[in-house]
Amino acid sequence: MKILEIKNLSLRSKKNKTLLLKNVNLTLNKGEVLGIAGESGSGKTLMGLTITKLLDPAIFEILSGEIIYDDNDILKCSEDYLRSIRTKKISMVFQEPMLSLNPVQTIKTQLYEVIKLHITKNQNDIEHLSKNIITQIGLYDFDKILSSYPHMLSGGQRQRIMMAIALVCKPDILIADEPTTALDVTLQLQILDLLKDFKIKNNMSMILVSHDLDLIKNYTDRIIILKNGLIIEEGITENIFENPVTDYTKQLISSTPDRIVTAKASDIKILETNNLSCRFPLNNSFFLKNRKYFSALSDIKIYINEGETIGIVGESGSGKTTLAMAIMQLLDYSGQIIFNEKDFSQLSNKDIRKYRDNFQIVFQDPFSSLSPRMNILEILSEGLLAFNKTIQHEELVEICSSLLSEVGLANDMLFRYPHQFSGGQRQRIAIARALSMKPKLIIFDEPTSALDVIVQKNILELIVSLQEKYSLSYCFISHDLKVIKSISHRIYVIKDSRIVETNSTENILKNPQNDYTKNLIKSSFLN
Repeated sequence: MKILEIKNLSLRSKKNKTLLLKNVNLTLNKGEVLGIAGESGSGKTLMGLTITKLLDPAIFEILSGEIIYDDNDILKCSEDYLRSIRTKKISMVFQEPMLSLNPVQTIKTQLYEVIKLHITKNQNDIEHLSKNIITQIGLYDFDKILSSYPHMLSGGQRQRIMMAIALVCKPDILIADEPTTALDVTLQLQILDLLKDFKIKNNMSMILVSHDLDLIKNYTDRIIILKNGLIIEEGITENIFENPVTDYTKQLISSTPDRIVTAKASDIKILETNNLSCRFPLNNSFFLKNRKYFSALSDIKIYINEGETIGIVGESGSGKTTLAMAIMQLLDYSGQIIFNEKDFSQLSNKDIRKYRDNFQIVFQDPFSSLSPRMNILEILSEGLLAFNKTIQHEELVEICSSLLSEVGLANDMLFRYPHQFSGGQRQRIAIARALSMKPKLIIFDEPTSALDVIVQKNILELIVSLQEKYSLSYCFISHDLKVIKSISHRIYVIKDSRIVETNSTENILKNPQNDYTKNLIKSSFLN
C-alpha cells in the first residue's frame, strides 16, 4: 500500500539554473524502509527537504512534479496544512543535531514545544509523553537530560534527542538524513536499531538517506541510487547488491575500503609515549584538595615506526582526539612523549616550536579547519613562511603548485577560496597543507567520516601513495574499523581513556581478545 508517491519531480538552482533533481519518480509503501544512496551532491538531502517542503524558495525552484501524501499534492498545499503535518505525520531527522537543536533552549523546552503543538497541552500528559519517548530512545537519566542544553550532551545523546522530537508524534513517515554519519560504530547500531524497533511497533515508513552502503544494505527493504539528481537504478536491496546493473552502482559497491596498505614499516621508532595521561578539571574550587578532575587519557603507551600507520579506534569520548592533541603538544599532559629521540616533556614551549614542522595534523572537517578568508595559496604558504621568512613569492607559488599536484588538484586552483571546493577537494587541500612542512609524522583525525564512499576511497589511496613515496609515518584516528583495516599496520583499541587491546591489524580483526573489540568488529559489519 502506497503512503507517499513522487511523480516527475524536477528541481533547479535559481542562481545558475543547474538542474539538481531530474524527473524523479519513487513510491514509499506503508511500513517500508527505502534507502537513498549516492555520492555527495547527488541530491539525496534535497529530495528529503522537498518532501517536507523545507527548501528555500529564494534559492531553489521546483520546475515540475507532484508529491502525493494522503491524496494531497504537498507542493500545492498551504503553509497551514504543511505545518500541521510536519513532525506529526512526516518527520525528519537531520544529519547534524548540534545545528538542528536550539542552543539557547533546554531539551525540555524543545521537546515540550512539539508535544504542545501537535498532541496535547495538558501538563501531566506532556510530562508522561516526554518521559516515555526519552526512555524509548535509550536515555534513562530523564531529569538530567531534559534540563540540559544541547552543548551539554554528547553527539550520540543529541542525535537521540533529535529522534525523540521526530518520533514523539508517531509519524507515518520518518526521513532520516545521514542520522549516524559522525557517530562511532556502536552508537550507529544503537540508533538504527532504535529506529527499526520504533518502525516495527508503529508500522512507520522510513526513508534512510546515507552514503554508508553497509547501513543501507542491512537496514532497508528497497533502495534507489542517485547520481547528479537522476535515479539511475532502483530495486530490492538484496538484488541491487548481488546483481547491480549500472557501472556507477558497481563502483559505489566496490568502493568499500579494501586493504590498500602494502609497504612494510621499518623497525626505527619515530614516536613513543610512556605513561601518558591527560585530565581536565570539573570544577574551579579554590582549594586544590576540593578540585575534581575528569581523566581523558590514562597511562597510554604507544609507538610508531618510520613508514608505519597505526590505527587508533574507539567509541566517542574514549580519548582518541585527546591523544592526538597531546601528541601535537596542544594539551597539558603528564608522562613522556618522545619524538625522533627528543623527550618533549623535558623541553620548553620555545624549544618544542623548533620541531613543529616535523609533525602535522589533518582534522575531520576541512571546512572548519581552513580559513574562509584565505585563498589556497595563502593557506599553503602559512607554514612555509613561519619557518622561512625570506622565501620569495615566486618560489612560494611554485612550491604550492607542486603541493596541489601531489594531492591530485590543478595549480589553477591556488587563488580560489575553501567554499569553492567540494568536501573531498577541501580534504586534499588539508593534506597538502600538512605536506607543505615535509613532516615525518602526520596525524589524521577522522579525515574521511563525512565523505561518501567513492571520495573516501580516493582519499585513502592518496594517503597511502604519499606514505610510500615519502616514507611518512601516520597516526590514523577513526571510529570506522573498515577504514582502519584498509590503511593501518597495527591497531590500538581505546575505551574509557585506556588502551584495552593492541596488535597487528590482521591479528586484531581475525582473533580479537577483548569483548569490546569484538563488539566494535561486529558493529562495523566486519564479521
